[in-house]
Amino acid sequence: MSPGGQTHGKGRATGPFRSRATWIALAVLLVTLAGFFAWREAQPVVHRIDGYTMGSTWSVSFVGPRDADAAAVRAALEAELAILDAALSGYRDDSALVKLNHAPVGAWVDVPPSLAEALAFGVRLWRESEGAFDMTVKPLVALWGFGNAAPRDSVPAAAEIAAARARLGSDGIELSADGRRARRLKDVAFDTDGVAPGYAGGVLSAWLGAHGYPAHLVEVGGEMRASGRRPDGRGWRVGVEAPEMARGNIARVVEVSDAALTTAGDYRDYFEVDGVRYQHILDPASGWPVNHGLASVTVIAPGRASADGYATAIMVLGPERGMRFAAAQGLAVHMILRRPDGSLEERYNPAFEPYLAD
Repeated sequence: MSPGGQTHGKGRATGPFRSRATWIALAVLLVTLAGFFAWREAQPVVHRIDGYTMGSTWSVSFVGPRDADAAAVRAALEAELAILDAALSGYRDDSALVKLNHAPVGAWVDVPPSLAEALAFGVRLWRESEGAFDMTVKPLVALWGFGNAAPRDSVPAAAEIAAARARLGSDGIELSADGRRARRLKDVAFDTDGVAPGYAGGVLSAWLGAHGYPAHLVEVGGEMRASGRRPDGRGWRVGVEAPEMARGNIARVVEVSDAALTTAGDYRDYFEVDGVRYQHILDPASGWPVNHGLASVTVIAPGRASADGYATAIMVLGPERGMRFAAAQGLAVHMILRRPDGSLEERYNPAFEPYLAD
């Protein structure tokens, strides 16, 4: 044995050297674990928040670090939605929209930017669709017993339909050049329900992108806005409803990124008289529910903040005219049609195919 009680060669260390090696190993382990947990906390995850707005639901899935302050994000988005609700909602007497509808014909009314932009978009879509989409269709909706009206058990008389149609026309609005004022040019009432969810989704998407969350999926009242990608690098997966959604059917799954998506269908609200089905999507040109066999339309609008209104317009236009309209607008469209024998037929244009999930 050598002086100091240490062995030579490959013998096992004892005394202070062994203790030092143990502490070094423990320190390395602690540093490694700390690094792992720091790496884990830094890895992006998907956070989900949801709530209610404008008489419907909203939800947001956003990609952020594990410790992202989801409560603060929720509060900020709810503040944005409260502003939009006060501007666009038709169910509250103090909204800017209701005040405009109640103002005398020809009188200029101060309007918030959100209402001016939503009205401008609705008028543009009315022109593009040759009147298939109309923000003033509510008199017809009420006559047929849809929306908040009492349900019907009979078909309206022709005179009633003609009288309701006389109160339509999205050309009955004028917006000032600076977008701060609006006036009704005739006695029509505007309803932004067909464009408000998409507009709201675009606002929430813009807020998230501006505050460090560029990857997200926003849904307001069924209208969706996808931006960026999930942590796994894939787009956002969305199920396309089938007409028999009440039984849990999904017609297709699509994967979207940097696009808006919405679906309209004839299966959400309808009534039957003498075996004939009358659904809630109405043709402003005839005053009657559409009956050309389209059960549902899903629209994907790449690069746009909103797809709202387009699906309704295509439901009114029908399969052939609707597909031509979609091509002119650069829209990806998926249709489900009802055949005379009760079976369903699926159609989609070439622009829709790249979105189909594996």
